[in-house]
Amino acid sequence: MKEVKISMTKRLVNKYPDIKYVAIIARNFDNAENNIKLEVEKKRLQKRIREDVKDPSQLERIKKDNVFFRSFGKDTPIKYQLKSIVEGKDIPTDSVLKDLMFMIEMKHHFIMSAHDLDEIEGELIFDLSKGHETYTKINGKTHQLKPDDIILRNNDKIIASHLYGPDFSTKVVDSTNNCLYLLWFDSDISDSKLKDIVGDIKKYLNIISNPNSEVDLFEVKEREVEDLLEKKYIVTPWEVKGDIDYDKLIQEFGTEKITENLLKKLKKHTGEIHHFLKRKIYFSHRDLNWILKKLDEGEKFHLYTGRGPSGRVHLGHLVPWIMTKWFQDKFDTELWFQMTDDEKFLIKDKSLEEVNKTAYENALDVIAVGFKPKKTHIFSDIDFIKTQYKLALKVAKKTTFSTAKAIFGFENSSNIGIIFFPSIQTVPCFLPSELKGKNIPILIPASIDQDNYWRMARDVAEKLGYYKPAQIHGRFLPSLQGMTSDGKMSSSIESTCIFTTDTPKQVKNKIMKHAFSGGARNIKEHRKYGGNPDIDVSYQWLTFFEEDDKKLKKIYDDYKSGALLTGELKQILIDKLNEFLKEHQKRREKAKDQLDDFILRD
Repeated sequence: MKEVKISMTKRLVNKYPDIKYVAIIARNFDNAENNIKLEVEKKRLQKRIREDVKDPSQLERIKKDNVFFRSFGKDTPIKYQLKSIVEGKDIPTDSVLKDLMFMIEMKHHFIMSAHDLDEIEGELIFDLSKGHETYTKINGKTHQLKPDDIILRNNDKIIASHLYGPDFSTKVVDSTNNCLYLLWFDSDISDSKLKDIVGDIKKYLNIISNPNSEVDLFEVKEREVEDLLEKKYIVTPWEVKGDIDYDKLIQEFGTEKITENLLKKLKKHTGEIHHFLKRKIYFSHRDLNWILKKLDEGEKFHLYTGRGPSGRVHLGHLVPWIMTKWFQDKFDTELWFQMTDDEKFLIKDKSLEEVNKTAYENALDVIAVGFKPKKTHIFSDIDFIKTQYKLALKVAKKTTFSTAKAIFGFENSSNIGIIFFPSIQTVPCFLPSELKGKNIPILIPASIDQDNYWRMARDVAEKLGYYKPAQIHGRFLPSLQGMTSDGKMSSSIESTCIFTTDTPKQVKNKIMKHAFSGGARNIKEHRKYGGNPDIDVSYQWLTFFEEDDKKLKKIYDDYKSGALLTGELKQILIDKLNEFLKEHQKRREKAKDQLDDFILRD
């Protein structure tokens, strides 16, 4: 028998102190199309409603629950359902498990949800919506939730919203035998009234039961489940997904925030600050202050970043390269750019020849960013392994399997190639020092999902006589659908990203069709209430690609006020990206004749 755990968060109770939830589990029921005895009860209930209810909006329970709904500009749906019955419509007939729910709602004037228990895995948690979540409504359509809606979570998905109802995946269907009923009270309810409601539910369940049927009931209690809920994201070198809390990542990874004081020190050397740094797109670091100290002491640093060539390059890949180019321009320093085609061979279903070819295709985009050919060294691990191998062996000898397993999560099923690979990815942290015959500071601009490799490099650096590499960590450019659904962009899923080789028409189609919107449901509501730029993907992308702070602020303010519509905001992004890509693609074409100026081979 499946055990059901249901609780609610402290933040939910703090927001709505009078809420109460009761769960009833009905097991081993036949969800027949109808039941004669239940139909008799339904007719009696309809007659009573038409006799007793004149104006549903004046019912005490409707008034109480409307305090919640009207804070969102809505009325409880129970009001309209009752009104339709008063006006002559019948309580819907669907299947007995759902009919029972409709009858209880109409008799006692509160919201109840029904879920197929067999479609639920793990704990259920009542919580507050933050306003960026989406879920699939019972009609199969994806819907964005409003902040402070009451939601029901099940693992990584939302299966019910108080404002919009239950989801599609757990809906009760003809084949449902085990049903979870949830009684949603967003205002206080007396014990005697609750007893009457539960009594009616048990009465109706008894009517439709069979000898094997069972019924359990319990009240949902508050529990300390904040930690369980807060981490709704995954950040590893191989997967990035979810609603990422970057402040928590700083704590988890043991890095430091890039502070205003640190940016002031950097500005003394650069004269200006890149908008990625001003806007906290690059938000975290390890030893950037040490890099600046070494500069003051006369020691120049080198740069290191890279690319795992699994497919075509998209705009998300360009973000750390743009940041790296800024540092190269400002400090006139050397860059070591590693193409980890060996790793992609080890973890992807691709041939050695395919990943190697992709590495050189991707190199065209690296060159197109505008790096200096005499100071930029791009190399494929496969074609530069002779130079790297001795250093990789030194790193591997100083790294135990237990350390690698703890950092990367390797399992017994992991192939031995991928277990050794981190030793190769750390090599460029020390290669300039090895080749130059002296210790050279290294700064690595990269997305924070790659931090595990640099942690390993830092662990062995001093054992090998090298400086620890420093890093600055960037946020992820979200997928077109937003971070909560598909995570960062993926070359294997076209609808999540814009490729550097996309045509203007492709760019427009993808953004218009796939970019998640923070706008209201229709133009009228958007003009009245405005949009939410903080969750709108088009605006989020503009924070990366619109360099003008004043323009960006105006877009933000206009969208939030409702003066700027969603389609207009998308068009601004389309124009910006197509302008950017037009120039990038010109440089990419020229790069085909410049490869030999950049590429290192053994």
